[in-house]
Amino acid sequence: MVTNIILFPGQGAQYAGMGKDFHDASPAVRELFELASECSGIDMREVLFTGDASLLKQTAYTQMAVTLANMAAYTILRERGIVPHSTAGFSLGELSAYHAAGIITSESLFTITAARGRIMGEHADRTAQQVGELGMAAVIGLGYDQVDELCAAHPQEHLYIANDNSEKQIVLAGVTASIDAIIPVLKEAGARRVIPLQVSGPFHTPLMAGAAREFEQLLDSHAFSDPTVRVYTNVTGRILSSGSEARRACALQLTSPVRWTGIVKDIVQECTSGEYRCYEAGPGKVLSGFWKAGPARQACIPVGTWESASIQGEQE
Repeated sequence: MVTNIILFPGQGAQYAGMGKDFHDASPAVRELFELASECSGIDMREVLFTGDASLLKQTAYTQMAVTLANMAAYTILRERGIVPHSTAGFSLGELSAYHAAGIITSESLFTITAARGRIMGEHADRTAQQVGELGMAAVIGLGYDQVDELCAAHPQEHLYIANDNSEKQIVLAGVTASIDAIIPVLKEAGARRVIPLQVSGPFHTPLMAGAAREFEQLLDSHAFSDPTVRVYTNVTGRILSSGSEARRACALQLTSPVRWTGIVKDIVQECTSGEYRCYEAGPGKVLSGFWKAGPARQACIPVGTWESASIQGEQE
């Protein structure tokens, strides 16, 4: 029996027109677009297919767009008979994983995502007014512990590790001036590149505490069921055991680093015996790259287009 692992990307994977091939080919995906538009109050077809490209850079629109693209790819995988035994999502993608694990309904997924994007965007704007320009940057060539030690030895105000992407890539977030100040230290220690990211806030850091409190209150109005398959949380890198634990993790994630390296290691350890297949359900190939950088013996297959999903279906 094949063990299927389905991973969902997060904010940063978006591009104009994503999901259109799924939308045009599948009635079920077209229904998803209707539901997402209804739950968010945003015309998602316009945002993804005909809207101004700048909309996709705004957190409130980005998060809905990525989640919808994730669900479009996931719907096609399900139609091909590919269902998850384990699932995880990177940052925003964790909400998609919750849905795939049976924790939240489609309606809750899109409603929560719309609120998350709005709350995070508004709070990032307010925080920038208080502490200055904010940003995030990927550090290529160094791991979490190395960067953590360097930041402790060269402290900068409002600077945090936001993502543990792989053993040789992390993301810093905080005040842009502090990120700029630590770059020479990182490069001297062996960082090959430091790449600014196109995001609008210092996500997964204590600077988002106000957003987390507001988001936590909103989550109280949604049902969180116990998971039906293994699902991992970014907060600890471990498996969630209950709906109530998922609800807590959903709010904590806004201020906690994304522990993706730990998730990949645990999933691979689960699959030491038997055959497994890993799929990246959503736009881009970011998670497939992180997966390749880890201990996995098989590739993670990007399934972000109708063509790639159809190929996988034929292989099944």
